[in-house]
Amino acid sequence: MVDFELVLGIVWIVFGVIILIPAYFIAFRGRADFHVNYDESVDPAYVSRWAGTTALLMGLLVVAYGLYQLAYGYSTVVFGALLVSLLVLSSLTKRFAQGWGAD
Repeated sequence: MVDFELVLGIVWIVFGVIILIPAYFIAFRGRADFHVNYDESVDPAYVSRWAGTTALLMGLLVVAYGLYQLAYGYSTVVFGALLVSLLVLSSLTKRFAQGWGAD
């Protein structure tokens, strides 16, 4: 039988990669229009730089959590920290896509 934590760790890594794919295009290819909350009046370079980098960080955190779960198993504290950080970073990337902080 396959260990449940192994399966969940792999699932978290897959989810992280799914987040990293559009984040890569936003951050490195300048495709700010990939962001669902992108405002056309905001400079696309600004959105690519800030919202894309924030989305990359979100994807890397999810992959890191998957690797953590593969190595050490489930931890309530680490899972809670992941959820809180994703919530904060999600609101930040939404604000950056709408032009928050742009001159």
